[in-house]
Amino acid sequence: MMWSTVPAFVLSFFLFMFLGHTDKGASLSAIREVTNTLEANFTISFWSLIPLVLMLVCAWRKVPAILTILLNIAVAVGMIFIQNPQTSVNQLASVIESGFVANTGNEQIDALLSRGGIESMMPTVALIILTLSLGGLLIEFGLISTVMDVVSKRMTSTPKLIFTTLLTSIGVNVFIGEQFLSVILPGNAFKDTFKKAGLDPTVLGRTLEDGGTVINYLVPWGIAGSFVASTFGVPTLTYLPFVFFSLLSPVFSMVSAFTGLGISKIESEDESELVSE
Repeated sequence: MMWSTVPAFVLSFFLFMFLGHTDKGASLSAIREVTNTLEANFTISFWSLIPLVLMLVCAWRKVPAILTILLNIAVAVGMIFIQNPQTSVNQLASVIESGFVANTGNEQIDALLSRGGIESMMPTVALIILTLSLGGLLIEFGLISTVMDVVSKRMTSTPKLIFTTLLTSIGVNVFIGEQFLSVILPGNAFKDTFKKAGLDPTVLGRTLEDGGTVINYLVPWGIAGSFVASTFGVPTLTYLPFVFFSLLSPVFSMVSAFTGLGISKIESEDESELVSE
């Protein structure tokens, strides 16, 4: 990931800094009004970061995902009752079901914070179910794997192989809209081709990450893209030009392929094993 993710992240950081300095339309009085309203209506402290820190610790310790989610929910609910003792169980249940409704008197803040709840996620859940169903049909009929098997046999160089893998992962994201399938399907199709080319499996993993995982946020009907759009209330095509990291990752992946930087080869022992097989 060093040769694609890190450069993309660093360049994205500087691009956001540049955009922030070029926009002179921000009003300090408006910003001050927003911060004052937030401080007056909500408890803002470093303690609010506990669930996030706990989630990172659980990920680092490789705690199972479901257990991590349940643990974070329990901690977050406990913090709600500690910081806001007046909150009742009925109020909390209503927020979980229908979402939070802010009444701060500031239209901008109310529009930003009034969201969430199970009901608001139903369209996204329906899209996920339909997407997974379509992906399952395509896998069962062997349509995707057949096409990718034909393509993978025509790769004659490292740049072509990496470019085709990127393009295939992006294509699965666009046509199926499922993030996991954009990694699994091309990964299975090109695994042997990468081995025959003498490339380390980490190169395949990085390529799938650059063309599969991060691209799904740019697809309006993709699971990640629809989730972000529904969560923040911003259409996918509206925020797409500003997702620099997702746009730059495939670019740096191709730069790595053409320059050879970060393209690890299979160890000699591994090569002998492949020959013997």
